[in-house]
Amino acid sequence: MRRQHPMRSAHASARPSNAARSVFEAEAHRLIARHPKYRGRPRFERIDQTLRPSVGRSTEVAAPVFRSSAEAVDGPARRTWRYRTAIEPPSRKPPRRGNTMQRRRLTVTGAAVTAAAAAAASMVLAWPSTAEEGPARDRLQADADAIVAFGVTGVQARVTGDDGGTRAVTSGVADIDTGAPVDDEGLMRIGSVTKTFVATVVLQLAGEGVLSLDDTAEDWLPGVVQAEGIDGGEITIRHLLQHTSGLPDYADPPELGTEEYFQQTRFDIADPMETVEAALATGPVFDEPGEGWSYSNPGYILLGMIIEEATGHHWAKAVHDRIVRPLDLDDTFWAGFASQMPEPHAELYHRFKPGGDLVNVTEYIDHDASGGLVSTTADVDRFMRALIGGGLLEPAEMSGMQQTVPVTGEGYELIWPGGVSYGLGVFRLGFDDCGEGLWVAGGDVIGAMTRAATTADGEHSVTVFSSAQLRDSFESAVGQNLRTNDLIEHALCGEQ
Repeated sequence: MRRQHPMRSAHASARPSNAARSVFEAEAHRLIARHPKYRGRPRFERIDQTLRPSVGRSTEVAAPVFRSSAEAVDGPARRTWRYRTAIEPPSRKPPRRGNTMQRRRLTVTGAAVTAAAAAAASMVLAWPSTAEEGPARDRLQADADAIVAFGVTGVQARVTGDDGGTRAVTSGVADIDTGAPVDDEGLMRIGSVTKTFVATVVLQLAGEGVLSLDDTAEDWLPGVVQAEGIDGGEITIRHLLQHTSGLPDYADPPELGTEEYFQQTRFDIADPMETVEAALATGPVFDEPGEGWSYSNPGYILLGMIIEEATGHHWAKAVHDRIVRPLDLDDTFWAGFASQMPEPHAELYHRFKPGGDLVNVTEYIDHDASGGLVSTTADVDRFMRALIGGGLLEPAEMSGMQQTVPVTGEGYELIWPGGVSYGLGVFRLGFDDCGEGLWVAGGDVIGAMTRAATTADGEHSVTVFSSAQLRDSFESAVGQNLRTNDLIEHALCGEQ
């Protein structure tokens, strides 16, 4: 008999009904609408179960409708996700040339050839540095400049020392058309760094006894994680957090990764349930949960659903209430269904094919729990220091988060040659001069790369934003990562 967590029934009766939870999406939108960085962005109001921009545009924005359904498989009525699909690109100006969610998270794929790192090292300068030439350039600035020299349009890097003092540098430009400088307080889509926020909330709930990491997906989402070769009753929350569930990544068409596909889908609102179902239909990555490691964005979409079931609130509200508000992360918020970002921010660029132009991909919709947050280097830096320093989790949950498994496959040995393992929502990276290694959260979305690293005590940290993704070849992707690694290692491990 499958074990039922003893706290489950006690908390289930206390959780709001499906009808009460049907408004949590509007609650999340009101949350971001009140955000101080929301200027220049559509504000939303609830109109007959539909979210409409209230800034003079009549375009209807697709909104989720949450309802109880008797169509659940082998279980009681459950909430299902239904989206109105009448969504149009913003009418205020023609859409920029660019992409979609890729789903919108990116992973390094393709044959891992041993010559990749050497080939990447031969790439040439594409964008001028904002720093002056000469011996006055220090290591942090020089490393930011090196990322720009490789072809990234703009970089901001922020380092916090053991004494709490913070320093930020920038390089490149925020807009290749105007040449505007990069703002060191600029907002960025942080992609899969969102997963570290989500994992922290899940571990907090585990520490409070609301759920157990040994609970299964079937316990919390009856009938949802069921497909040929996949049984949600065998997949635990721990498996989902650690990417050891065996669940596949996104089920994507062959044209994924092309500019044409991006143009067609950049304003689509992905239904989380449909995204999960499509992924499950491709079959498991390995036979039994726990027998391997394989990155799965849908796994974190499921964790977002579990947070919603456990708290009665949208996952982004749980992140806000439990992390953003206590840490005063004033510039961190859920992107929602808006394709624009508030100012200040750098334009985002993506190179889709060898020899191709950099395409402006700033505007697109990315809203799910695997990568839907926007933040700044200062906020991400503060979050990582608080997390690894023990300020957000009790010792037992912190210890659980830092129990790692090896990361293998997909060229990771080229990107992180010093060795890499994965805990519950965080990477553990090895560097030659870093002793015990570093705890790292990483995010790759269309047009943006984020890396946030912290020493084992949480007292020394660095966060790097790059406002371009060079994905025209495997070599380019490796090269951009290696130069970012150099900045991280020199900032936290080497001589300052």
